[in-house]
Amino acid sequence: MASFWEEFKNLFKTESQLEEERQNKINDALNQEKEIAKRLEELDAQYKNSLPKEEEPDIEALFPKDSALKEIEYTPVSDEEIVETAKKEIGANKLSSKNSIDENYKKAIASLEENKNSARANLSNSYENLSKLYSELKENANNDSLRRGMARSSVATNRVDALDRAHVVAVGEAEKGYVDTLAKIDDSIATLSRQKDNALEELDIKSALELDQKISELKDERDEKVKEYEKYNNEIREKNEKYERERQENIEEYLKDWKEKKAQEKEEIEAYEKTHGYSGEKQKNYSERYNIAHDFYSSLSADIAVDALKASPNMKYYLGNMYDTLLSALKRRQSSQTTYF
Repeated sequence: MASFWEEFKNLFKTESQLEEERQNKINDALNQEKEIAKRLEELDAQYKNSLPKEEEPDIEALFPKDSALKEIEYTPVSDEEIVETAKKEIGANKLSSKNSIDENYKKAIASLEENKNSARANLSNSYENLSKLYSELKENANNDSLRRGMARSSVATNRVDALDRAHVVAVGEAEKGYVDTLAKIDDSIATLSRQKDNALEELDIKSALELDQKISELKDERDEKVKEYEKYNNEIREKNEKYERERQENIEEYLKDWKEKKAQEKEEIEAYEKTHGYSGEKQKNYSERYNIAHDFYSSLSADIAVDALKASPNMKYYLGNMYDTLLSALKRRQSSQTTYF
């Protein structure tokens, strides 16, 4: 309560002076309140730390980021790799065909060489048989001439000469047959050699055409596969983009509902506490805050305590529902004060 002397001095001050002095007192009170606010801040932190931690919704669990749809990584083979692959395949086929041609040629040549050997053996047998036959005929002729007493006659001589000529002719015919046979065999060998060369030349041409065709086929297969993978991956990208859009929409809708629900729960709690007051640890904590604030504002002069509380930037938050209780108490204290005039 202001002293009589202070009340008396105020009678001689202008309204502006009185208002300035009043505002200075309120400012002093607000400066002093900073220490009180620190104590209330500690109590506020203490209360919040005692509360069970409110769990935020696990968005990743509720709305997985990964759609499980994966693109396929595909690296198409290069033209160089295709050419190399085609060469290996066609080269293997060509080598197999060439080996077959060579093998057949070797077998045919071996068969013809056998025929040559047989011809030589036949000629040798012919020589032997003709010689044996000539000896036998000559011996028979000589014996016959002796038996007839014509051993030295011209008849005997003529018979021997005839046998010699026949022997020479037979040997010549055998040798001619041998030569003819060899000539035919050599012709066959030359024909086989030409056929082999032609077959190898045709194989080269055929293999070159097959190589070009194989390269073209492999390139077509590669290009078709590239298109297939591109089409598939484009579909996966579109599905993933759609999934992400829908996921974001669902998350936003979920969080909106969740926040509205939390806000509604908070409003219901605040409405209940406004009617029935705090309870439990919260009531205990806020009562301690109230007592601290009450003691401080009660220490101020009654004429500024109410305005100082109203000007406080912190008290409404720290005191909660008890703010109005303190404000009412200060107002009653202010109205109960009497002046000397």
